[in-house]
Amino acid sequence: MGMSKFRKSRRKQGATYQSVEYDNNDKFILKKCIKYLQRHMDKHGLTGRESLEFLSWVLGDMRSEFIECTLGCVDDESNRKKYESALYEYDLDHMDFSQIMIKILSPLKLQVRKIVMQHLDQILKKRIFSLNYQGFSEIEKTAGKLKKLFILSDIEVDLCLFLFIINSYDPSEDFFSLHLKCEKFIGRKFLCNVLGTTSSHLNDIFSAVLVKTGIIEIDEREVCLSDDFLCLFQNPSTRIFSEKFYQKASKDSVPLNQHFVAARQTEHILRLLKNKPDTSTHILLYGKPGTGKTSYAYGLVKELAIPSYEVAQDPDNKTKNRRAAITAALNMTNSGSGSILIVDESDNILNTRNSWFERGETQDKGYLNQLMEEPGVRIVWICNSIRNIDPSWLRRFAFSIRFKPFTRKQRIMLFENIIRKNRVKRFFSSEDIDALARKYDVNAGTINLSIKKAIESDSQSKTEIMELFKMGLEAYQDMVKTPSASRESNRIENSYSLDGLNINSNIHAELNLLEKFSEHLQNSRHHLVRNMNLLFYGPPGTGKSELARYIANHLDKEMICKRLSDILNPYVGVAEKNIRNAFIEAEREEAVLVIDEADSLLFSREKSVRSWETSQTNEFLTAMERFKGILICTTNMIKEIDKASIRRFSIKLKFDYLTSEGNTVFYDKLILPLLERPINNNTQTSLKKIKNLTPGDFKTVRDRFAFFPKKEIAHGIFVKALMEEAEMKDLHKTESCIGF
Repeated sequence: MGMSKFRKSRRKQGATYQSVEYDNNDKFILKKCIKYLQRHMDKHGLTGRESLEFLSWVLGDMRSEFIECTLGCVDDESNRKKYESALYEYDLDHMDFSQIMIKILSPLKLQVRKIVMQHLDQILKKRIFSLNYQGFSEIEKTAGKLKKLFILSDIEVDLCLFLFIINSYDPSEDFFSLHLKCEKFIGRKFLCNVLGTTSSHLNDIFSAVLVKTGIIEIDEREVCLSDDFLCLFQNPSTRIFSEKFYQKASKDSVPLNQHFVAARQTEHILRLLKNKPDTSTHILLYGKPGTGKTSYAYGLVKELAIPSYEVAQDPDNKTKNRRAAITAALNMTNSGSGSILIVDESDNILNTRNSWFERGETQDKGYLNQLMEEPGVRIVWICNSIRNIDPSWLRRFAFSIRFKPFTRKQRIMLFENIIRKNRVKRFFSSEDIDALARKYDVNAGTINLSIKKAIESDSQSKTEIMELFKMGLEAYQDMVKTPSASRESNRIENSYSLDGLNINSNIHAELNLLEKFSEHLQNSRHHLVRNMNLLFYGPPGTGKSELARYIANHLDKEMICKRLSDILNPYVGVAEKNIRNAFIEAEREEAVLVIDEADSLLFSREKSVRSWETSQTNEFLTAMERFKGILICTTNMIKEIDKASIRRFSIKLKFDYLTSEGNTVFYDKLILPLLERPINNNTQTSLKKIKNLTPGDFKTVRDRFAFFPKKEIAHGIFVKALMEEAEMKDLHKTESCIGF
């Protein structure tokens, strides 16, 4: 190759070499790269364009010493001058340098090459000395912190640094990655060599802490430093390094006695966590978001006055990052008398079943097994669901508490506590708080945020504060509301009353019975009677569903209502599964379970013609027997229900059309408030004579005229509309009788 070709190559590359000023990080990286190169040359020599290009980069302005050494070995004077002229060009780049050097070194005898390599070794040592690296570069500090946090060996730290260097510095990437393929399996021998370790030792590293904590990632093709730890090297944080992984647990907590947890359970947990154990102690707090789990955990560690830390949240919610944070926290805080660690939002770590299908992650079960058994560890785990936690891990928790959704009484206490804490009690009466708790089924965080934002308006008006507060609560409820939600509000009609209903029983006596049963379930550990099943039957609109809602509200329980659309499914076995899950959900939430149109699920087995009709009835009856709670089934067609099923209901209430007195009661409650004047005797007499009216009819008529001004409507209009509703029922009965 002639000199003209070299010059053409330089112009094409557009790269020049010139002396540069190195900062502390540059000096540290060059020193590491020289060490890597020396190890490579000791075993494989200096052959090929790529190794000479990398040599050119690490030598920097000491490249001239190597040039002099090499030119001295060229016997032919004309060639020596030609090479010398090319090598001392100012803008000679690394590629041109390597091409010329190959031409010089290739003809040399083996003995001469050895001499050149000896000189080169001395030049590289001199190069390290000339860098005058005094330590304390940000990159080296980061490596030291990682070593301390994760208790890494020198080789493990060096591996992390090597992977960082080949990812961040182009010359290193060109040589070690693109040429030697060190990060791939095919180049594993070169990786062992530059790190100064053996293949077996490297394999041990690949199955230890670096991989388990996600610091490095390995797939079937290559090993690399994870993006998060790559960023730690590239952008060292000015804040305390450990805060990336953990920080001290918050001391701002609600007192333990204000949480809805039994005192004996709290006392037991405090005893379990009080001293560093010989084995491991794991506490599990689980339940739906906003039920006070995290605040309760803070309260525990505050009460114990033991050094306590919480694992940092990961913005990407990656399991590997949480594992790394847990490992770092335990390594740094659990020596001596130890500490307590809080792992909030731990669902991804604990819920390992179906993790690939739900989150696209594979779980390292070995890591969790080891953590669960590690002596001296005290961890409070907090998660929203335990549905996909392996049973073998559930048994390893020393104690667990399920945080249930708040009842109305608990929500009242929650509203009171948060309003008092924000110092705005003067704006809210007891009646206001009771109304808020009835209407808004929201968590503590939403209540707290909404009241804070209302306060920030700087308004001193009670009306405006209340309006802004409600706007925040309603916005949250609208955001999380789903069309298929089966949980219904306990809120009943403001004008609702038991008076006027035509029921074949003393409803007040039945309510007293339900109160006693609810107390029995709540307070007794031995439940001779596990369930109370009620059957409400009668014509549509007679008040069955509203009474169910009233009962749930009266007992201060949520109501879960399941309709046919929530249960039936065309696929075999799915409807039975939905029936079973409905009972499980209601029992778990301690809610009143209402099954609407139960006749479509409790088929008469004597009349059934399809196998699935019988199987659904059997599944329903089995679930009824095992259910712990209150079940209310409603039906308009009692004759269609299986006879054996009817015997399973403890209370059977027949709802019938309203009596003449009932007509007057519901007219006064629903219609009269829309009118200016009271009803006269003649119109009231006509009202009482109407047959087959239901509370639903009054609601329908009320809603039809509710938006009219009072002066534009009269009693006669309403009575006439009620008559039309009753005639529709008579017409329906007549049409039902026509046929052959």
